[in-house]
Amino acid sequence: MSALNFIFAAHGLIQAALAIQLIFLPYLTNTIFPGQTFDSTHIFLLRLYGAGLASIASISLLCREMPNMLPCKRGAAAGFLTFHMIMTLIIFQSRNDGPLSVKASWALSVFHGLQAFVLYSWYTATGSQVKAFLKQGQRQQSQGHTLNNNRKRN
Repeated sequence: MSALNFIFAAHGLIQAALAIQLIFLPYLTNTIFPGQTFDSTHIFLLRLYGAGLASIASISLLCREMPNMLPCKRGAAAGFLTFHMIMTLIIFQSRNDGPLSVKASWALSVFHGLQAFVLYSWYTATGSQVKAFLKQGQRQQSQGHTLNNNRKRN
């Protein structure tokens, strides 16, 4: 298993565990936010967030074994990159007045920022592989048209 496939698998498993917890047991998040009481709106929003995480987890687990040069895998990575960049920004901005402590906010910001950096680096590094893959597909397609034209002439 390549390092990127491992990242996709780990991402999918972690997000799936969080999604299951948020969808089916949203009241357990009281341990993360001590002293908070959740009303029905909070529970509803936690379950919606869990549904979003479930979709990210399923995409990640389905894409993990695909070749790195496929555009669909790069598209999934771009979606994960966007998610982690937004999470980094939101958590960083709420570090002083949010529900998390300053240390926890910094730790989560760094965690999501590192994941965004790794995904961006991989996305940039595989750009040349995608171009080569697409050129190969175009060559094969043009060779197929040439063969079909020769068959029609005969």
